[in-house]
Amino acid sequence: MEYRSGFCAVCGAQRKVERPGTNHVLHLLLTIFTCMLWLVVWFLVSVQFGGWRCTFCGSRRVSRVR
Repeated sequence: MEYRSGFCAVCGAQRKVERPGTNHVLHLLLTIFTCMLWLVVWFLVSVQFGGWRCTFCGSRRVSRVR
């Protein structure tokens, strides 16, 4: 998990926010062993479709992440 500080619109306060992290070492090894085919999957996972989530209330309505 990756943690930062962000403003939660539901709580109305600056809170600790989190999002799932990417294991870059694993993806690098898979890219090498599959002759660069895994690179597409690595890119899609790195985009972080899940986004940031407030650790206090669980809301995804988070902005100003620092």
